[in-house]
Amino acid sequence: KAVVSTQSTGITSFEDMVDLFNEYFSAEDQATLAENARATLYAFISRANDFCDAGCVRKTARYFKALFSATHDEATCPVIGLYCGGCQDNADGFIATGEPAVPCCTQDALDSISESIYELIADYSNIATSIEADLKAAVEASGVSTEEYEAMKEVATEQLGCIEETYDTLSESDCA
Repeated sequence: KAVVSTQSTGITSFEDMVDLFNEYFSAEDQATLAENARATLYAFISRANDFCDAGCVRKTARYFKALFSATHDEATCPVIGLYCGGCQDNADGFIATGEPAVPCCTQDALDSISESIYELIADYSNIATSIEADLKAAVEASGVSTEEYEAMKEVATEQLGCIEETYDTLSESDCA
């Protein structure tokens, strides 16, 4: 499979985006994607309305403000970009205290988002693998070695794993 020219020169226009999208998705796949996106959008709007109508926006904002304040600490979590370690320990510790408890409507929304992400991964993992291979080639063409690319990918995977662990802790905690 040839690598699209936008990958070597960069994406500079909407047409470049369309060309890249067309490379990875057949017309039939694009129609299915559009249909799935439409259904997901309608479900999201319905859930978002329920979330807002139940007063969850304020409850969620208060909870996450407290969580982020507890997570950030100059000594153990000076920069959130490297979440594993001190940042994760602080966040997990805050969640474990249960004070304040995560609002149940927040927990429900997070579970719904997580479920949707896992469905997307299951449905499109083969395409993601193809895109990842082309991304690796493009990064290497820009002068990044295979070893550097794999190291960056490993750090990103580790960080996402720690974030997922915190999500699991939050999802399994008692809500109020």
